[in-house]
Amino acid sequence: MGTHRFKIEGRDFEVRVGTRSGGRVDVTVNGKGYAVEIESAPGAAIAATTAATPASAPMGVAAPAAHTAGAGDVLAPISGVVLSVEAKPGQRVEPNTRVLVLEAMKMENDIFAATTGTVVEVHVQPQQEVREGDLLVSITPA
Repeated sequence: MGTHRFKIEGRDFEVRVGTRSGGRVDVTVNGKGYAVEIESAPGAAIAATTAATPASAPMGVAAPAAHTAGAGDVLAPISGVVLSVEAKPGQRVEPNTRVLVLEAMKMENDIFAATTGTVVEVHVQPQQEVREGDLLVSITPA
């Protein structure tokens, strides 16, 4: 759901948050993949489930949600501007299907479907500003 850069205790981390499938999110930290389970409701902290997680890796993310997500809803992971919309109502998507591109902090972030299903509605258009947690695309899970 986007790539982010963090500096923790003087060390640089590049974190790519992948797609969400149920209560699981795939996260890559400096090129190393981790399976991450969401322990609480949407917008709550995320905790890593693998023992190989570096102690100083940025695994916890707390984000205010502007929308209560449905099972297939795609929310903006960060505030930014929609560059392009690739999903269309009626389109069948799989996990990792890119549904739109969001620009934030001069970086292009691919936004992916987190579930298999059908796009019901696209709630944004190119050049539209969105805030973290805004509803971008509604998907009915299959």
